[in-house]
Amino acid sequence: MASALVLGERGCGLTTFVGLLYTAQVRLGTEHADEFRFHADRDSILRMEAVYGELGAGRFPAADVDWERNLLSFVFGFRRGHVAWFAGGGGSGEHGFSAVRFQVGGMPAEVVSELRDHDAVLDGTTLRLLKSPIQLPIVDGAWLVPDRSSTAGLPLARYDQHLAATLDLLHKFLAADRDRRARQMFPLFVVTKFDRIRPDSLRALEAPEGPSSEWTPEDRKSVGTRILSGYLPATRDFLLRSSHDGVRMAEPAWYFSGVKTEERGDELRILRRRISPTSGWEPDYPFEEFKGLLTHLGELAGRLPVEAID
Repeated sequence: MASALVLGERGCGLTTFVGLLYTAQVRLGTEHADEFRFHADRDSILRMEAVYGELGAGRFPAADVDWERNLLSFVFGFRRGHVAWFAGGGGSGEHGFSAVRFQVGGMPAEVVSELRDHDAVLDGTTLRLLKSPIQLPIVDGAWLVPDRSSTAGLPLARYDQHLAATLDLLHKFLAADRDRRARQMFPLFVVTKFDRIRPDSLRALEAPEGPSSEWTPEDRKSVGTRILSGYLPATRDFLLRSSHDGVRMAEPAWYFSGVKTEERGDELRILRRRISPTSGWEPDYPFEEFKGLLTHLGELAGRLPVEAID
């Protein structure tokens, strides 16, 4: 089964992103019934439902979860050939699902360093994390400041070094995989708090006007390239390496997450909207961005070793 690993640090909006991704999956599951499936263990469901409830009530989650100790994992899949916009491969036969195991887990810098430099006996869960061919690095949009020499840019500079080292570690484990089809890396960057990026930062990135869901693929690539060059040089250098050790590096893809908010007294609240005149509430977020991300993940599942969900 294809595996996707989310990489982020505390405070970067990781918990809100996971909650919005779950919100999008709930909507897709409702609108497409048996053509889209989602399942997780009881503990993961309870945790996602708690975040989902907060967002649906117009509140931000209290704080980012300690993902280093609380790994979250779930599986979703599209039935191949049955969802109008989805034509991805994978599954077993015409009625199979293109499935992705989605994992969220923190990897501290000292752990990454230890695993890179020394052989270790690893449990199955850790090995699954380290052999994830799809990576979703989270970039905090609030850290994209025009003056990168200021102290406000330091958290992103530290994150850049850690992210590059983590991707290099994943590369090492993928290169050792016996299945040549698994020796691929698909980096899908997610910029969180897109609504909080300063206008002067957007101008410096030459970002088009309007919501990101209306940008062309060329716009996304250009903005992403400028983010890598201006804010994540160590990560950029890693991605620019030519294929080696038998691992193929795909071109990065970019997605942008955020929510619409309003101030109520001293509190910042998330605006809500109805999905339809007769349905319940959901946070006001870029659903099309998340639908595009989930679709992309489903399509990648067709290029990697997968197993059907019956």
